[in-house]
Formats: sequence, structure tokens, C-alpha cells
Amino acid sequence: MQLKHSSTLAVAALSLLGAGHAFAAEWEQEASVLYYGESDGRVKDGSLKYTGTRTADNGDLLNLNVGIDTLTGASPSGVTTTNQIQTITSPSGHSNVTPAGELPLDNRFKDTRVSASVNWDHELKPDLRGNVGASFSKEYDYLHLGVNGGVSQALNDKNTILSAGFAISQDAVEAVGGTPTPLSDSNQRLGDEAKGSEDKTVTEVLLGVTQVFNKKLVGQFNIGISEDSGYLNDPYKYVSQVSPQGIVSTNLHESRPDSRSGQNLYGALKYKATDRLTSTSSARLHTDDWGVDSVTIDQKIRVDMGNKRSIEPHVRYYSQKAADFYTVQLNEQDPLPQYTTADYRLSELDAYTVGLTYRWEDKANREWRITGEMYKQEPTKQTLTAGQADLNANPGFTAQMISLGLTF
Repeated sequence: MQLKHSSTLAVAALSLLGAGHAFAAEWEQEASVLYYGESDGRVKDGSLKYTGTRTADNGDLLNLNVGIDTLTGASPSGVTTTNQIQTITSPSGHSNVTPAGELPLDNRFKDTRVSASVNWDHELKPDLRGNVGASFSKEYDYLHLGVNGGVSQALNDKNTILSAGFAISQDAVEAVGGTPTPLSDSNQRLGDEAKGSEDKTVTEVLLGVTQVFNKKLVGQFNIGISEDSGYLNDPYKYVSQVSPQGIVSTNLHESRPDSRSGQNLYGALKYKATDRLTSTSSARLHTDDWGVDSVTIDQKIRVDMGNKRSIEPHVRYYSQKAADFYTVQLNEQDPLPQYTTADYRLSELDAYTVGLTYRWEDKANREWRITGEMYKQEPTKQTLTAGQADLNANPGFTAQMISLGLTF
């Protein structure tokens, strides 16, 4: 199961708004622990992360990131809900029985990822810097290898920074039981149709500008382009073929296009309203040729409480359209489409996040922070057949997240 990979370019771009803080010490390090848990016994994630940035005497920056994530719980497989008992067989041959009226979940969801990345930023000549980096992560059934690089040019007495970057990754999908043939019967998964490792290539390009408008206001604007190619299916996701009476006749492996082109626009403003109040606002627009158009709006307000303590409320809104080939299920009487998926992550949905971060410094001037957030995902409900009246094949979920970090 592929875990979510953070975009190296996006992380680099976001860091520009806080770039001044990175030069505050020769070494700046942060260690953090995070727990994430979804409702109804779904996915739970525990992670440990370390980030270290060293500033050399010549101004070079070396950034290291190391992390480990462990996922457990249950995840929707794409099989639809019906008024009959369903028995689903996993790739390893394990059978899971779902009571009538409930959404089938893969309750053997379990994975561990170790990840690491390194980036080096060097002054090429006055006001011109270059950076290169590499990333790696390994899960039981997924391998990621990536490289990235970029340049930034300071102008206007360093009040304007123009930046350009790229990232390329080569990933390998090594699904349990082999990667299945799209639209093949799930019961044939362990048969001759299963394939070995499949590859995926992801290329990203980012152009950006960061502008200091005055002592209180800093802005950032980025344009990003991404190209994915290769094996883009999730080997553990299915689409159900259903009769007019609402009975599942077959569960097929999903079928997605082997390429995806996306474009992003990102803008952010950081405004220091008073000595004790700083606002950070951002918005992101995304569109791609799968039809997954999305908008993200994010707002944080940091309030200095004095005595080296602060609080930071956080709200986030996200909305996306469904992929052109998304459906909760297929009518068994209709011809099979070339592409189809019932993956809830590609459905039409709204999502809301609210949270609060509390920071404080101890007697050794080390900064601690604790963050708690609530997340709610609300997919658009789709009508099923008459035989599935009042059932919901994509009910959404809530999640809680809490993290503790130490900067030293």
C-alpha cells in the first residue's frame, strides 16, 4: 500500500516563508512524534520524524530528514455495500466476512515505511544559490527513489527571490501476490494474470517568487507542473459489478490511465499585525487531466502569549471534484469502461480541518510544541440501485491527529 509522499518541491517552497528562521543557529533540529486515527476502526498511523538543518560558516545549508511510519487498521477496498453478506479474499488468501448493510473494509491493512532525504543549498555567486537533493523511502510493497534540484536568485536588495526547481522520482510497486491486470476478476489475483513489479515515474517542475512587501508583510506565489506515468493503479482496490437487484456479481481490479498531468497554483501571505499576532494565509488550486480539480484554503493565526509561550489556531478547507472515471459501482449489464475506480480518494468530496498548536520554551531555550487537529471528510453521496436503498458506498469519516515536537 503506497503511503502518501510529501512533495519535495512543495516542502522547499513552503519553507521560503520561514527562511529567516533557518539561519538562527548553526544547527537547528526538530524531533517529533505523531498519531493519526480515523473513525470506525479505519486507518491508524504512528510516526517518528527527525529534521536537522546545519548552517556552515560559508552560508551553505545542509538539511536532513529521517522518518518511520506505521499504519494499521482497516481501509475501504472499493467493494460496494449490499444487503447480502459478502466474503472478500485478500491477496494473501485471507477471507473477510462483511455483514449485510455494512461497507466492506480490508481489515488486514498494515504497513511500515522508512524514509530519508538530504538537501544541500550552496551560494553559487552573490545573490544566486543552487540546491540539490535526494530522497528514499521503502514500504513492504513500495520503493521510492528521487532526486531534486533548483536555483534561487535574490533581487531588489534581497526583497525579491525568484526560484525554479525540479524533482524526478522512480518508484516500484511490488504488490502482495503480484500486480493484477486491470479489470481482471479479483478471484484470479493469485493466478496467471498477476504480474511482478511495476514502475511509476513522477516528474515535477516548480517556478516561484517570494516578495517582502514591507516589515510586516511577505508573500509567495508558485506555479507547479507534474507528470506521472507508468503503473498508477492501486493494486488493492476493486470495483464491484452489481445487478439491478443490488447483488454483487463480480469484483474487478480497478483500471486507471497510465499517465496523469497536473498543474498547481499556490499563493501565501504572512502578515505580522502586531508584535504578538502573526497571520499566515494560503490557497492552492489544482487541476489535472483525470478531472480531479481541487481547491485548498488554509489559515493560521499565531498569538504570542508572553513568557515564551504562544498558541496558533488553524483551519483548513479542501474540496475536490471526482475523477472522470470514478464510480461507486458498475451495472453488470453495461459494457466495461476502459478506465474505472471506486477509490474514495478520487471521489467528489469536501474536507475540513480545525486544530490548535501550543508552543513554549523550557529553561534550556528549547522550543516544544503540541498540536491537536480534527479532520472530517464528506463525500458527495451517490444513489445506488433499488436493491441497495438507504445504503451508502462512500460514507466518509472523521479523524483525530495529535503531535508533539521539540526544536533544539
